[in-house]
Amino acid sequence: MKFYTYFLPQFYPTPENDKYWGEGFTEWTNVKKAKPLFKGHKQPIEPTKFGYYNLLNKDKFKEICDYSQEMGIDGFCYWHYWFDNGFCTLEKVPEMHLEDKSIKQNFFFSWANHDWSKSWVGEDKIIIFEQKYSKESALGHFQYLKKFVIDSRYVKKEGKPILQVFEPETQGCFEYIQTLENEAIKEFGKGFYWLFPERQNTESLSHLTFSKVGLPPANTKVEKFMVLRTLQQKGIIKKCLSFSSKLYLKALRKNIRTYNKPGNNYLPCILSGWDNTPRYANKGFLFNTDIPTFIDEQFKVIEEEIGRDKLDIVFIKAWNEWAEGNILEPYGVNGSRYEPARIVKNIKELYAKL
Repeated sequence: MKFYTYFLPQFYPTPENDKYWGEGFTEWTNVKKAKPLFKGHKQPIEPTKFGYYNLLNKDKFKEICDYSQEMGIDGFCYWHYWFDNGFCTLEKVPEMHLEDKSIKQNFFFSWANHDWSKSWVGEDKIIIFEQKYSKESALGHFQYLKKFVIDSRYVKKEGKPILQVFEPETQGCFEYIQTLENEAIKEFGKGFYWLFPERQNTESLSHLTFSKVGLPPANTKVEKFMVLRTLQQKGIIKKCLSFSSKLYLKALRKNIRTYNKPGNNYLPCILSGWDNTPRYANKGFLFNTDIPTFIDEQFKVIEEEIGRDKLDIVFIKAWNEWAEGNILEPYGVNGSRYEPARIVKNIKELYAKL
């Protein structure tokens, strides 16, 4: 069984961040301004083992990579930002990973092919870079990806390099994906192994080799949550929303039963906590529990629903999405310290003995 976790590179200053969010902005900017919004709210959360790191610090980055392997993580799935004009951003971390052969951790990409908005500071409707699709962009994109794909650490499934696309349904994206596939076949003699979020319609891509992967919390529909979120977004509810883990676990079980079907090659995803109030304050929501317990509870649901002998790959969202409270890195809150990734290590050690 392999555990792959999403990795957010948004922890070093970039010209784009300086321009649109303020000089020196990183994800830590939101994390540091967080505060408890109700009695018992587990905020602010703070990094313990690695501190408020800059990911361009090569020694610190290698320390993080080494620790992730020690904790049983089999690879990072980097959020990857590429736009139609060949512009990409937050690219320096995976590029540094590629160049440093002393880093043994594996990696692959999840292309976040949505528009670039001001969501980092809770302003989702303000578009900065609009995502468009063209054959020229796809060809340039493949050339960029190729240098990663040929590296021995790039993760493959069934002998094909894995590439996830966040929103394959977007107009023009099907053709774009097909161009990438064609180029891979020409270059390597085989295409990609594609990953698409479970709720995306991929009928036009059914000829490709792919799996459907869970992508919580957006794809895990909690009915009570959806109603209250609608009221919150309309301004009728004027406070952050707090939900129990039991409510989420029930929805996760239902979700797996819906999408773990023949032909989907379903890959489950664990949510390593959720609290996006550092970004959205009273417009945010959270699952009010400690992360290690939450991870363990979800894995038990996944194991029960899919079957221990059928668990090949499990995703975890995420390694370091600090301002949304889904992390595997060590953290502290309200005087207590936690090491969520150790749960992953414990699970892998248990499975190794079976």
